[in-house]
Amino acid sequence: MSAWGPAEMSDTLQLIVSEVVTNALIHAGSDVDVRPRAFADHVGLEVRNSDSHPPVPSPLALCEEENPEAEHGCGLLVVEALAGLWNSSPNGRGMTVSVEVPIPET
Repeated sequence: MSAWGPAEMSDTLQLIVSEVVTNALIHAGSDVDVRPRAFADHVGLEVRNSDSHPPVPSPLALCEEENPEAEHGCGLLVVEALAGLWNSSPNGRGMTVSVEVPIPET
């Protein structure tokens, strides 16, 4: 991945991959297929799994009583903050989460 963009993108890409793949493993309980792609202006990432339920970022809460899943669900908020664009779409019996991370201009 570091060959596709400036070195400072490496940490961001690793964090995004970690969050999206972790979500897929926890919620789908299936094999996960990761496909990174380089474009002229962004790095694309597709994560496919067998969960047909679209991911939804959990609202932030100050205490666990307000949101019993507060320990989980913040990953997509991190992805939202770091990525230029992300979405999910049905894919056969599962879904694909797509993420685009803009390559900073040098």
